[in-house]
Amino acid sequence: MRKKIFVLFALVAILAAFSATLAACVNIRYEGDDIYSNQGVLYKVDGQFATVVGHVEGETYCKILPRIKDDGLGIDAQVTIIAENAFANAKIDQVEFDAGFENLTIYPNAFAGSTINNLEDFPYRNVTLMDNALAGMYNLRELSVRGDSHERGCYYIDEKDNGLYGVGENGEITLYLVPAARSASEDYTVTADIVAPGAFSGNKSIKNVYVGANVKRICAGAFSGVKISAVTINQGRTAEIFVEDNAFEVDKDMRFYVPAKDEAELDQWIKLNDGEQFETLSGLIHPAGCTTSGAHIHGLSGDNAPATSYAGTPYEVTDASHYRIKIGETEYVLQYLFTTFSAR
Repeated sequence: MRKKIFVLFALVAILAAFSATLAACVNIRYEGDDIYSNQGVLYKVDGQFATVVGHVEGETYCKILPRIKDDGLGIDAQVTIIAENAFANAKIDQVEFDAGFENLTIYPNAFAGSTINNLEDFPYRNVTLMDNALAGMYNLRELSVRGDSHERGCYYIDEKDNGLYGVGENGEITLYLVPAARSASEDYTVTADIVAPGAFSGNKSIKNVYVGANVKRICAGAFSGVKISAVTINQGRTAEIFVEDNAFEVDKDMRFYVPAKDEAELDQWIKLNDGEQFETLSGLIHPAGCTTSGAHIHGLSGDNAPATSYAGTPYEVTDASHYRIKIGETEYVLQYLFTTFSAR
């Protein structure tokens, strides 16, 4: 009796596996112009390689496969690319990655503007992310990785912020994405060596950013669409830091604090504006100990601007991008300019 039951279970398992394989083949449809669809995803096949180019309209769930194969249709192609804007503005809820990707590159803005709230089973290795590859998912709440490894060349999720991190071949850790719609504290401390473009794009929670002593680079667009109140470079820095232009979207009331106890130390931060230690977008870098709450200037640096202290001097912003101010009758072009500060 036991033998018969075992044989029966084995037969059921074989039939189930066969049915799953058959279903996968049946679900692949030819859409024309070398485009094939499967589980909500559109693939463009070119010989032995395939590119994800979009999704099937009306589908709210998409599963991305590492290989698109159908003997009847005569295709067997490895999926190697998710194209730029492939899922841009797509009305979908969930995107899931299947197992087995050998070499996948995700191009910029692949998911930008989509309504995705769950990005599931992201490959933990064999993925190259181009700048802003994961940016623009403003509804994203859940993010998971298939596998768990902190080895070089791997991606993982950090529980402190549910962010997607990657370990480079040199051991440096890059923060690629923090889900924009996930509830979080208004205060966020950056601990990764590098913050990638679009890592915080559209985040709805963060107001104050603290930059840890180990942080080396914050890339352009890292905080795109995030209204930051203050950025503080933490005390005790031992590493150099490079903050690229447009890393933060500058608001006239945004504050940027550096660990300077006096004007002399502040001048050192201002003058090191060529990437040797610190470089940032147009905005005044401000000593962390300042307690002045009104509009004032601690230092100026830039084309034709004096590199001296103007603490407490009134001024007028004369263009929308905040690159020019007017002191008295003289207008200056600046690299550093913010307007209001308070005690930290």
